[in-house]
Amino acid sequence: MTEKITIKISNLIEQAILLSMLCLVFLYDVFVESIGVLDEFIGILALIVIIFMLLVKKRITLFKNEMIIGFLLISVVLLGFTSNYFSCHKGYCTDSIAIFADSITFSKAFIAYFAVRLLSQKFDSEKTLKKVSKYSEIVFYILILYVILDLIFKIYPRENRYGLNSIELFFRHTSRYAFAFSFIFLVLLSKHYKKKIGLLFLIIFIGALSLRVKYFGFVFISMIFLFYGKKLIRTPKPVFFWSLGILITLMVFIFKEKILMYFSFENLEDAWSRAVVLYYSFIIGADYFPLGTGFGTYSSYYSGAYYSWVYDLYGISNVYGIKRTYWKFIADQYWPMILGQFGYIGLMSMLFVMYNYLVLFLNVVKTHVHNNKNYFLYLSVLLGLLMLLIDSTSDAIFSQQRAVAIFIYFALVMNTVKNRENITNK
Repeated sequence: MTEKITIKISNLIEQAILLSMLCLVFLYDVFVESIGVLDEFIGILALIVIIFMLLVKKRITLFKNEMIIGFLLISVVLLGFTSNYFSCHKGYCTDSIAIFADSITFSKAFIAYFAVRLLSQKFDSEKTLKKVSKYSEIVFYILILYVILDLIFKIYPRENRYGLNSIELFFRHTSRYAFAFSFIFLVLLSKHYKKKIGLLFLIIFIGALSLRVKYFGFVFISMIFLFYGKKLIRTPKPVFFWSLGILITLMVFIFKEKILMYFSFENLEDAWSRAVVLYYSFIIGADYFPLGTGFGTYSSYYSGAYYSWVYDLYGISNVYGIKRTYWKFIADQYWPMILGQFGYIGLMSMLFVMYNYLVLFLNVVKTHVHNNKNYFLYLSVLLGLLMLLIDSTSDAIFSQQRAVAIFIYFALVMNTVKNRENITNK
Protein backbone atom coordinates (compact mmCIF):
# COMPACT_ATOMS: atom_id res chain seq x y z
CA MET A 1 0.00 0.00 0.00
CA THR A 2 2.80 2.39 0.96
CA GLU A 3 4.67 1.55 -2.26
CA LYS A 4 1.59 2.34 -4.37
CA ILE A 5 1.17 5.70 -2.63
CA THR A 6 4.87 6.49 -3.24
CA ILE A 7 4.50 5.66 -6.95
CA LYS A 8 1.40 7.86 -7.21
CA ILE A 9 3.18 10.76 -5.50
CA SER A 10 6.17 10.31 -7.83
CA ASN A 11 3.92 10.30 -10.92
CA LEU A 12 2.03 13.32 -9.62
CA ILE A 13 5.27 15.32 -9.16
CA GLU A 14 6.53 14.30 -12.62
CA GLN A 15 3.27 15.26 -14.35
CA ALA A 16 3.04 18.55 -12.43
CA ILE A 17 6.59 19.52 -13.41
CA LEU A 18 6.07 18.51 -17.05
CA LEU A 19 2.77 20.39 -17.38
CA SER A 20 4.17 23.48 -15.63
CA MET A 21 7.19 23.68 -17.93
CA LEU A 22 5.19 23.21 -21.13
CA CYS A 23 2.60 25.79 -20.07
CA LEU A 24 5.19 28.38 -19.04
CA VAL A 25 7.18 28.06 -22.27
CA PHE A 26 4.55 27.42 -24.95
CA LEU A 27 1.08 28.32 -23.65
CA TYR A 28 1.62 31.20 -21.23
CA ASP A 29 1.13 33.98 -23.79
CA VAL A 30 -1.90 32.31 -25.37
CA PHE A 31 -3.77 31.95 -22.08
CA VAL A 32 -2.13 34.78 -20.13
CA GLU A 33 -5.53 36.03 -18.88
CA SER A 34 -6.18 32.63 -17.33
CA ILE A 35 -2.72 31.46 -16.24
CA GLY A 36 -0.91 34.79 -15.92
CA VAL A 37 -0.14 34.11 -12.24
CA LEU A 38 0.95 30.50 -12.78
CA ASP A 39 4.63 31.34 -12.28
CA GLU A 40 3.89 33.18 -9.02
CA PHE A 41 1.72 30.26 -7.88
CA ILE A 42 4.58 27.86 -8.63
CA GLY A 43 6.91 30.13 -6.66
CA ILE A 44 4.64 30.12 -3.58
CA LEU A 45 4.02 26.36 -3.85
CA ALA A 46 7.75 25.74 -4.24
CA LEU A 47 8.45 27.85 -1.15
CA ILE A 48 6.02 25.69 0.85
CA VAL A 49 7.76 22.57 -0.47
CA ILE A 50 11.18 23.92 0.55
CA ILE A 51 10.00 24.78 4.08
CA PHE A 52 8.39 21.35 4.45
CA MET A 53 11.46 19.51 3.16
CA LEU A 54 13.76 21.48 5.45
CA LEU A 55 11.58 20.55 8.41
CA VAL A 56 11.24 16.83 7.66
CA LYS A 57 14.59 15.98 6.04
CA LYS A 58 17.40 15.23 8.46
CA ARG A 59 20.07 15.94 5.87
CA ILE A 60 19.99 18.31 2.90
CA THR A 61 22.22 17.17 0.03
CA LEU A 62 23.28 20.06 -2.17
CA PHE A 63 26.48 21.16 -3.84
CA LYS A 64 28.66 23.73 -2.10
CA ASN A 65 27.91 26.29 -4.82
CA GLU A 66 24.18 25.73 -4.30
CA MET A 67 24.54 26.33 -0.56
CA ILE A 68 26.33 29.60 -1.29
CA ILE A 69 23.61 30.57 -3.80
CA GLY A 70 20.88 29.82 -1.25
CA PHE A 71 22.60 31.93 1.41
CA LEU A 72 23.08 34.84 -1.00
CA LEU A 73 19.47 34.77 -2.19
CA ILE A 74 18.11 34.75 1.36
CA SER A 75 20.45 37.67 2.14
CA VAL A 76 19.15 39.68 -0.85
CA VAL A 77 15.51 39.06 0.14
CA LEU A 78 16.21 40.19 3.71
CA LEU A 79 18.13 43.15 2.32
CA GLY A 80 15.11 44.11 0.21
CA PHE A 81 12.78 44.08 3.21
CA THR A 82 15.32 46.06 5.23
CA SER A 83 15.55 48.63 2.44
CA ASN A 84 11.76 48.97 2.43
CA TYR A 85 11.82 49.57 6.18
CA PHE A 86 14.47 52.30 6.05
CA SER A 87 12.86 53.99 3.03
CA CYS A 88 9.52 54.08 4.85
CA HIS A 89 11.25 55.42 7.96
CA LYS A 90 12.37 58.35 5.77
CA GLY A 91 8.76 58.93 4.68
CA TYR A 92 8.77 56.97 1.42
CA CYS A 93 6.54 53.98 2.03
CA THR A 94 5.68 51.23 -0.46
CA ASP A 95 2.39 49.33 -0.48
CA SER A 96 2.75 46.07 1.48
CA ILE A 97 1.07 44.11 -1.33
CA ALA A 98 3.66 45.44 -3.81
CA ILE A 99 6.48 44.44 -1.43
CA PHE A 100 5.20 40.88 -0.94
CA ALA A 101 4.29 40.32 -4.60
CA ASP A 102 7.61 41.71 -5.83
CA SER A 103 9.56 39.49 -3.42
CA ILE A 104 7.82 36.44 -4.93
CA THR A 105 8.42 37.69 -8.49
CA PHE A 106 12.11 38.27 -7.76
CA SER A 107 12.73 34.87 -6.16
CA LYS A 108 10.24 32.48 -7.86
CA ALA A 109 12.68 31.01 -10.40
CA PHE A 110 15.33 30.32 -7.76
CA ILE A 111 12.74 28.94 -5.33
CA ALA A 112 11.46 26.58 -8.04
CA TYR A 113 15.04 25.42 -8.66
CA PHE A 114 15.69 24.54 -5.02
CA ALA A 115 12.26 22.90 -4.58
CA VAL A 116 12.93 20.53 -7.49
CA ARG A 117 16.43 19.84 -6.16
CA LEU A 118 15.13 18.99 -2.68
CA LEU A 119 12.45 16.72 -4.19
CA SER A 120 15.06 14.79 -6.20
CA GLN A 121 14.52 11.58 -4.20
CA LYS A 122 10.73 11.72 -4.59
CA PHE A 123 10.54 11.27 -8.38
CA ASP A 124 12.54 10.19 -11.44
CA SER A 125 14.23 13.26 -12.96
CA GLU A 126 15.64 11.33 -15.94
CA LYS A 127 12.16 10.08 -16.84
CA THR A 128 10.78 13.61 -16.53
CA LEU A 129 13.52 15.01 -18.78
CA LYS A 130 12.72 12.41 -21.43
CA LYS A 131 9.07 13.47 -21.34
CA VAL A 132 10.03 17.14 -21.57
CA SER A 133 12.19 16.48 -24.65
CA LYS A 134 9.52 14.24 -26.22
CA TYR A 135 6.71 16.78 -25.92
CA SER A 136 8.95 19.72 -26.79
CA GLU A 137 9.86 18.00 -30.05
CA ILE A 138 6.17 17.46 -30.83
CA VAL A 139 5.51 21.14 -30.09
CA PHE A 140 8.37 22.08 -32.43
CA TYR A 141 6.73 20.35 -35.40
CA ILE A 142 3.43 22.02 -34.56
CA LEU A 143 5.18 25.41 -34.40
CA ILE A 144 6.75 24.81 -37.83
CA LEU A 145 3.23 24.37 -39.22
CA TYR A 146 2.18 27.65 -37.57
CA VAL A 147 5.24 29.43 -38.98
CA ILE A 148 4.49 28.21 -42.52
CA LEU A 149 0.84 29.28 -42.25
CA ASP A 150 1.88 32.67 -40.85
CA LEU A 151 4.41 33.22 -43.64
CA ILE A 152 1.70 32.50 -46.22
CA PHE A 153 -1.36 34.16 -44.67
CA LYS A 154 0.23 36.70 -42.23
CA ILE A 155 -2.00 35.61 -39.34
CA TYR A 156 -0.02 37.12 -36.46
CA PRO A 157 1.51 40.58 -35.89
CA ARG A 158 4.92 41.35 -37.41
CA GLU A 159 7.69 43.68 -36.33
CA ASN A 160 10.02 45.33 -38.82
CA ARG A 161 13.66 44.64 -37.99
CA TYR A 162 16.58 45.43 -40.29
CA GLY A 163 14.16 45.89 -43.20
CA LEU A 164 12.61 42.45 -42.63
CA ASN A 165 9.45 41.28 -40.89
CA SER A 166 10.14 39.22 -37.77
CA ILE A 167 7.99 36.28 -36.69
CA GLU A 168 6.43 36.03 -33.24
CA LEU A 169 3.30 33.86 -33.76
CA PHE A 170 1.05 33.77 -30.67
CA PHE A 171 3.90 34.49 -28.24
CA ARG A 172 3.04 38.23 -28.21
CA HIS A 173 6.68 39.25 -28.51
CA THR A 174 9.66 38.13 -30.57
CA SER A 175 11.74 37.59 -27.41
CA ARG A 176 9.28 34.97 -26.16
CA TYR A 177 9.16 33.32 -29.56
CA ALA A 178 12.97 33.17 -29.60
CA PHE A 179 13.03 31.77 -26.06
CA ALA A 180 10.65 28.96 -27.01
CA PHE A 181 12.99 27.77 -29.76
CA SER A 182 16.05 28.24 -27.53
CA PHE A 183 14.33 26.03 -24.95
CA ILE A 184 13.52 23.37 -27.55
CA PHE A 185 17.14 23.43 -28.74
CA LEU A 186 18.46 22.98 -25.19
CA VAL A 187 16.15 20.10 -24.17
CA LEU A 188 16.79 18.24 -27.45
CA LEU A 189 20.56 18.82 -27.55
CA SER A 190 21.59 15.63 -25.75
CA LYS A 191 18.98 13.58 -27.61
CA HIS A 192 19.87 14.59 -31.18
CA TYR A 193 23.48 15.86 -31.05
CA LYS A 194 24.71 12.75 -32.90
CA LYS A 195 22.13 11.42 -35.37
CA LYS A 196 19.87 14.43 -35.94
CA ILE A 197 22.15 17.45 -35.68
CA GLY A 198 20.36 18.80 -38.76
CA LEU A 199 17.19 19.02 -36.67
CA LEU A 200 19.04 21.09 -34.08
CA PHE A 201 20.18 23.52 -36.80
CA LEU A 202 16.61 23.69 -38.12
CA ILE A 203 15.39 24.64 -34.63
CA ILE A 204 18.01 27.39 -34.50
CA PHE A 205 17.03 28.63 -37.95
CA ILE A 206 13.29 28.80 -37.17
CA GLY A 207 14.10 30.66 -33.95
CA ALA A 208 16.25 33.11 -35.95
CA LEU A 209 13.09 34.31 -37.73
CA SER A 210 12.52 36.39 -34.58
CA LEU A 211 15.45 38.55 -35.79
CA ARG A 212 16.41 39.15 -32.16
CA VAL A 213 19.97 40.39 -31.60
CA LYS A 214 20.17 38.55 -28.27
CA TYR A 215 19.02 35.33 -29.92
CA PHE A 216 21.84 35.67 -32.46
CA GLY A 217 24.20 36.16 -29.52
CA PHE A 218 22.94 32.93 -27.97
CA VAL A 219 23.33 31.09 -31.29
CA PHE A 220 26.88 32.45 -31.70
CA ILE A 221 27.95 31.20 -28.25
CA SER A 222 26.13 27.88 -28.78
CA MET A 223 28.02 27.28 -32.03
CA ILE A 224 31.33 28.03 -30.32
CA PHE A 225 30.55 25.46 -27.62
CA LEU A 226 29.18 22.88 -30.05
CA PHE A 227 32.31 22.89 -32.20
CA TYR A 228 35.05 24.00 -29.79
CA GLY A 229 33.40 23.45 -26.40
CA LYS A 230 35.46 20.47 -25.26
CA LYS A 231 38.74 22.27 -25.92
CA LEU A 232 37.42 25.40 -24.23
CA ILE A 233 36.04 23.56 -21.20
CA ARG A 234 39.26 21.60 -20.63
CA THR A 235 41.14 24.87 -20.14
CA PRO A 236 41.72 26.20 -16.59
CA LYS A 237 38.88 28.31 -15.19
CA PRO A 238 40.70 31.68 -15.52
CA VAL A 239 41.38 30.96 -19.20
CA PHE A 240 37.77 29.83 -19.72
CA PHE A 241 36.34 32.99 -18.16
CA TRP A 242 38.77 35.19 -20.09
CA SER A 243 37.72 33.42 -23.31
CA LEU A 244 34.07 33.92 -22.41
CA GLY A 245 34.77 37.59 -21.70
CA ILE A 246 36.43 37.99 -25.12
CA LEU A 247 33.40 36.39 -26.82
CA ILE A 248 31.04 38.75 -24.99
CA THR A 249 33.23 41.76 -25.85
CA LEU A 250 33.17 40.69 -29.50
CA MET A 251 29.36 40.44 -29.42
CA VAL A 252 29.12 43.91 -27.85
CA PHE A 253 31.36 45.32 -30.59
CA ILE A 254 29.29 43.67 -33.35
CA PHE A 255 25.99 44.94 -31.97
CA LYS A 256 27.26 48.25 -30.50
CA GLU A 257 24.89 50.43 -32.57
CA LYS A 258 21.85 48.57 -31.26
CA ILE A 259 23.18 48.77 -27.70
CA LEU A 260 23.85 52.52 -27.95
CA MET A 261 20.33 53.08 -29.29
CA TYR A 262 18.84 51.40 -26.22
CA PHE A 263 21.14 52.75 -23.52
CA SER A 264 21.95 56.36 -24.37
CA PHE A 265 19.91 59.57 -24.34
CA GLU A 266 20.40 63.32 -24.54
CA ASN A 267 17.29 64.62 -22.75
CA LEU A 268 14.41 63.13 -20.77
CA GLU A 269 11.72 64.41 -23.13
CA ASP A 270 12.95 62.28 -26.01
CA ALA A 271 14.61 59.53 -23.98
CA TRP A 272 14.06 55.80 -24.41
CA SER A 273 12.80 54.31 -21.13
CA ARG A 274 15.50 51.63 -20.99
CA ALA A 275 18.28 54.22 -21.09
CA VAL A 276 16.60 56.30 -18.37
CA VAL A 277 15.99 53.30 -16.11
CA LEU A 278 19.60 52.18 -16.46
CA TYR A 279 21.05 55.66 -15.91
CA TYR A 280 18.98 56.41 -12.81
CA SER A 281 19.67 53.01 -11.27
CA PHE A 282 23.27 54.18 -10.67
CA ILE A 283 22.03 57.45 -9.16
CA ILE A 284 19.59 55.62 -6.86
CA GLY A 285 22.27 53.09 -5.97
CA ALA A 286 24.55 55.95 -4.90
CA ASP A 287 21.83 57.95 -3.10
CA TYR A 288 20.58 54.92 -1.16
CA PHE A 289 24.00 53.30 -0.76
CA PRO A 290 24.40 50.46 0.00
CA LEU A 291 20.84 49.11 0.49
CA GLY A 292 18.72 50.48 -2.38
CA THR A 293 15.05 51.44 -2.10
CA GLY A 294 13.50 48.00 -1.47
CA PHE A 295 11.01 45.66 -3.11
CA GLY A 296 8.36 47.11 -5.43
CA THR A 297 10.10 50.46 -5.86
CA TYR A 298 12.17 50.48 -9.06
CA SER A 299 12.14 48.83 -12.49
CA SER A 300 9.94 45.93 -11.35
CA TYR A 301 6.39 45.11 -12.45
CA TYR A 302 4.87 46.01 -9.10
CA SER A 303 6.74 49.32 -8.97
CA GLY A 304 4.49 50.24 -11.91
CA ALA A 305 1.29 48.50 -10.82
CA TYR A 306 1.51 50.22 -7.42
CA TYR A 307 3.22 53.26 -8.89
CA SER A 308 6.40 53.82 -6.90
CA TRP A 309 7.37 57.04 -5.19
CA VAL A 310 10.86 56.68 -6.72
CA TYR A 311 9.74 57.80 -10.20
CA ASP A 312 8.21 61.02 -8.88
CA LEU A 313 11.13 61.67 -6.54
CA TYR A 314 13.66 61.51 -9.38
CA GLY A 315 11.49 63.37 -11.89
CA ILE A 316 11.24 60.57 -14.45
CA SER A 317 7.49 59.96 -14.17
CA ASN A 318 6.87 61.76 -17.48
CA VAL A 319 9.21 59.59 -19.56
CA TYR A 320 7.41 57.51 -22.17
CA GLY A 321 7.01 53.97 -20.85
CA ILE A 322 7.55 55.08 -17.24
CA LYS A 323 4.55 57.40 -16.96
CA ARG A 324 1.95 56.78 -14.28
CA THR A 325 -0.65 56.40 -17.05
CA TYR A 326 1.59 54.26 -19.26
CA TRP A 327 4.30 52.27 -17.48
CA LYS A 328 4.58 49.39 -19.96
CA PHE A 329 8.39 49.58 -20.14
CA ILE A 330 9.15 50.04 -16.44
CA ALA A 331 9.98 46.35 -15.87
CA ASP A 332 11.96 45.98 -19.11
CA GLN A 333 15.35 45.30 -17.49
CA TYR A 334 16.77 43.15 -14.72
CA TRP A 335 20.08 44.53 -13.49
CA PRO A 336 18.91 48.15 -13.07
CA MET A 337 16.10 46.74 -10.91
CA ILE A 338 18.63 44.83 -8.80
CA LEU A 339 20.84 47.92 -8.31
CA GLY A 340 17.93 50.30 -7.64
CA GLN A 341 16.00 48.07 -5.25
CA PHE A 342 18.84 46.27 -3.44
CA GLY A 343 21.74 48.67 -3.85
CA TYR A 344 25.35 47.76 -4.51
CA ILE A 345 25.31 45.00 -1.89
CA GLY A 346 22.39 43.36 -3.68
CA LEU A 347 24.02 43.83 -7.07
CA MET A 348 27.26 42.20 -5.97
CA SER A 349 25.34 39.40 -4.27
CA MET A 350 23.33 38.61 -7.43
CA LEU A 351 26.44 38.73 -9.61
CA PHE A 352 28.01 36.24 -7.20
CA VAL A 353 24.87 34.08 -7.45
CA MET A 354 25.31 33.94 -11.24
CA TYR A 355 29.02 33.25 -10.84
CA ASN A 356 28.31 30.28 -8.57
CA TYR A 357 25.74 28.87 -10.97
CA LEU A 358 28.25 29.29 -13.80
CA VAL A 359 31.02 27.53 -11.83
CA LEU A 360 28.66 24.73 -10.76
CA PHE A 361 27.44 24.02 -14.30
CA LEU A 362 30.96 24.33 -15.72
CA ASN A 363 32.27 21.80 -13.18
CA VAL A 364 29.49 19.34 -14.09
CA VAL A 365 30.28 19.70 -17.80
CA LYS A 366 34.00 19.22 -17.17
CA THR A 367 33.36 16.03 -15.23
CA HIS A 368 31.40 14.50 -18.12
CA VAL A 369 33.50 15.78 -21.02
CA HIS A 370 34.43 12.20 -22.05
CA ASN A 371 30.81 10.96 -22.01
CA ASN A 372 29.13 12.50 -25.07
CA LYS A 373 25.50 11.99 -24.08
CA ASN A 374 25.95 13.31 -20.54
CA TYR A 375 28.31 16.01 -21.78
CA PHE A 376 25.67 17.51 -24.07
CA LEU A 377 22.99 17.18 -21.39
CA TYR A 378 25.08 19.17 -18.90
CA LEU A 379 26.30 21.53 -21.60
CA SER A 380 22.64 22.46 -22.17
CA VAL A 381 22.35 23.93 -18.66
CA LEU A 382 25.55 25.94 -19.14
CA LEU A 383 24.23 27.28 -22.44
CA GLY A 384 20.85 27.93 -20.82
CA LEU A 385 22.43 30.07 -18.12
CA LEU A 386 24.46 32.00 -20.71
CA MET A 387 21.24 32.55 -22.67
CA LEU A 388 19.58 34.03 -19.57
CA LEU A 389 22.56 36.28 -18.91
CA ILE A 390 22.53 37.53 -22.51
CA ASP A 391 18.78 38.18 -22.33
CA SER A 392 19.08 39.93 -18.97
CA THR A 393 21.12 42.74 -20.55
CA SER A 394 17.87 44.28 -21.81
CA ASP A 395 15.11 42.07 -20.40
CA ALA A 396 13.89 41.23 -16.90
CA ILE A 397 13.98 37.54 -17.79
CA PHE A 398 15.13 36.31 -14.37
CA SER A 399 11.88 37.56 -12.84
CA GLN A 400 9.59 36.27 -15.59
CA GLN A 401 7.84 32.94 -16.23
CA ARG A 402 10.53 31.93 -18.72
CA ALA A 403 13.13 31.84 -15.94
CA VAL A 404 10.89 29.61 -13.81
CA ALA A 405 10.68 27.07 -16.65
CA ILE A 406 14.40 27.08 -17.42
CA PHE A 407 15.45 26.90 -13.75
CA ILE A 408 13.19 23.89 -13.27
CA TYR A 409 15.02 22.36 -16.23
CA PHE A 410 18.37 23.21 -14.60
CA ALA A 411 17.26 21.47 -11.41
CA LEU A 412 16.06 18.36 -13.26
CA VAL A 413 19.41 18.06 -15.01
CA MET A 414 21.35 18.60 -11.77
CA ASN A 415 19.25 15.86 -10.14
CA THR A 416 20.80 13.38 -12.59
CA VAL A 417 24.37 14.07 -11.43
CA LYS A 418 25.60 10.84 -9.82
CA ASN A 419 29.00 11.63 -8.36
CA ARG A 420 28.88 14.75 -6.19
CA GLU A 421 32.45 14.40 -4.91
CA ASN A 422 34.04 14.62 -8.37
CA ILE A 423 31.97 17.70 -9.21
CA THR A 424 32.77 19.48 -5.95
CA ASN A 425 36.49 18.95 -6.32
CA LYS A 426 36.77 20.29 -9.88
